[in-house]
Amino acid sequence: MKEMVVTWLAVTVVLLVIMIGNVLARGLSKVTEGSISADVLLVLVAVQSISLLVTLIPLGLYLGILLAHGRFYRDNEMTVMQATGSSWMDLLRPTAIVGLMGVLLIAGLTLFASPWAARYEQLIKNEVKEKSAINLISPGKFIESSDGSTVLFVKGVTADKSQFNEVFMYRKQDKTPPIIDTARIASHQVNSETGDEYLIFSDGQTSIGNPGDAGYTITEFKRQGVLRPKTELGEPRLQRRSKTLKQLLESDDLVDLAEVQWRISIPLAALLLALLAVPLSYTSPREGRFGKIAIAILIYIPYANLLVLARKWIANGTISPWIGLWPVHIAVLLLVIYLLIKRVGWSWFRSSQKVAV
Repeated sequence: MKEMVVTWLAVTVVLLVIMIGNVLARGLSKVTEGSISADVLLVLVAVQSISLLVTLIPLGLYLGILLAHGRFYRDNEMTVMQATGSSWMDLLRPTAIVGLMGVLLIAGLTLFASPWAARYEQLIKNEVKEKSAINLISPGKFIESSDGSTVLFVKGVTADKSQFNEVFMYRKQDKTPPIIDTARIASHQVNSETGDEYLIFSDGQTSIGNPGDAGYTITEFKRQGVLRPKTELGEPRLQRRSKTLKQLLESDDLVDLAEVQWRISIPLAALLLALLAVPLSYTSPREGRFGKIAIAILIYIPYANLLVLARKWIANGTISPWIGLWPVHIAVLLLVIYLLIKRVGWSWFRSSQKVAV
């Protein structure tokens, strides 16, 4: 059990580091674009890591047990254990215990931790949308507001972001002509009483309308203030993966029912994969402990893809929620039984039944 747990944790950590690297790379690109600020990047990565563990822990458990048993075969420890009277049931029992540990951990993640992380991530993203675009300004970058009505560009900015140099602002509201403001310098001010934000331009000009139109005007100014409009985002719509299990069960929506099936299936899949790894891990001493990794991955990929496909079929109404994802799990269970029979033969099952009687 210690060998399996240590290998399981090592594989999971390696997979998690790889996936976090991808998430971090996407987040850094959003920071450079000005979509999010650098101070919330690590928080988002940490929150998304919880959701990543939901799929990485079953895969890590599967490969961990496979590698641990593969080492037993490579070092002939499995042969010695079986020669001294250890049966296949003696090997399945500790593996099932480790698998149950994984099931409990994944169940806690899928039912509680992952929905909470999704809600927290949604809250952070909503706060980023409400946050002033002034805080996201980077010199030489075009910053667009969340509703697309304003585009801001500055050539230079002070360290405390209190003053900007060579400023360009484009504003466009519905049924109104576009407005372009340019100024030599600008500063950001906030009304302490109302919370209104202003961008104060100095030494610039404002053009209203499109060049060539009859109403096109250009106005030069010494000082001009522009109010940043407040956008009422309202209460954010709760995403499916953010809902609690109780909210999903109370819903009649097929998408929510598919999510319920998915959350139940992930812990069950972890247990089936743990049991599948036992007969699949058999290797001769010359093959090495990594001999069955390719076969294990070739089994895992269709299993995971079929679960995702069946989930979409439930959401689309193609199959009944009562059928759900169970046919996929039953197929894997039959594969486990087939591999065990192929490895030890029917005699082991008959002898096990006699002992049970």
